Amino acid sequence: MMLRKISIWPKILVILIVLWVGAFLSYIHEISDPSYTDAQNADGIVVLTGTPARLSEGFELLKSGAGKRILISGVNRQVSKETLRKAMGESARVMDCCVDIGHIARDTVGNAYEASLWAAENKFNSLIIVTSAYHMPRSLVEMKRQMRSKPLFAQAAKNDVLKLKNWWQNPSVSYVLAAEFNKYIFSLIRANLERLAMDGDTK
Repeated sequence: MMLRKISIWPKILVILIVLWVGAFLSYIHEISDPSYTDAQNADGIVVLTGTPARLSEGFELLKSGAGKRILISGVNRQVSKETLRKAMGESARVMDCCVDIGHIARDTVGNAYEASLWAAENKFNSLIIVTSAYHMPRSLVEMKRQMRSKPLFAQAAKNDVLKLKNWWQNPSVSYVLAAEFNKYIFSLIRANLERLAMDGDTK
C-alpha cells in the first residue's frame, strides 16, 4: 500500500508541470495580444514605474488626450516632479497641469492602492493602466482588487526593454517571464479567494 501511495506523486508532479506549461503558454499568448497597445480613452492614466518606455507611453497618451490626468505610481521619494520633468524632457506646463507623482507604492499591490486613492480623489470612473506587457496581467488583477467597478484599459509600453519575440531563445527573458507568471498566478488565486469571501458575506 505504501509503495502505491509513493508512486502516485511522480504522476501528480507530471500533471502539475503540464498544467503549468499550458497556463504559461496561454499567458504568453495573452501578453502578445496587439490589443494591449490599443487602449481606449479614459478619465485618467496610471503609469507603473519600472522602465522609461512606460513613462514615455503614458506621456504620449496624456498629450494625445486619452486621459485628463496622469499618475506616475511608485516613484522613489528622492525623485521630485522637476527631476522627472527634466529626465523625460517634458514641459513645465504639462507637468503642472496634468501630472501627479505617487510615492506610496513599493510594489504592484501598492501601485493598485495608490491608483485607487488617486482615482477616488479625482472622481475618475475609468483608467488606462500603463506598464510592460509581461507585467500587465498581474497589474490588472491587483487594480481590480482595489477598484472592482471601474473600467480598466490595458496599454502595454511599446519598445520596452524586455522583448517577447523569440523569448524561449533568451534564458534571462524566459526566467523573468516565468517568475512574473508565478506571481500572476498567486495574485489571481488571492483575488478569487477574496471575491468568493466577499460574495459569501453578501448572501
